Amino acid sequence: MIILSKMDYEGEDLQADLRKLEAIHSRIQEKLGGRIEGPYLPQDASLLYIFHVNKYEWLNEAGRLWLAEVSKAKLRFSPKSYEIAVEPKEFFG
Repeated sequence: MIILSKMDYEGEDLQADLRKLEAIHSRIQEKLGGRIEGPYLPQDASLLYIFHVNKYEWLNEAGRLWLAEVSKAKLRFSPKSYEIAVEPKEFFG
């Protein structure tokens, strides 16, 4: 399954903050697995990431870690929206 995650950014130095965010993403991948693509620049948000994961619970687990880490690092990223996309065989079993 993939998760399309959009977020907004209200900081001053996007390039430096993206490096810090990438480090956070790497730690989440090491702990929970999955694969992260991005960032992309969508039309309706500051950033878009694509998460390739094996189970839906990954979203909740990663989200809790992500919010704590971003807050601790005082980064100005905030979640905007997400979508879950699954293949028919994942949906129907």
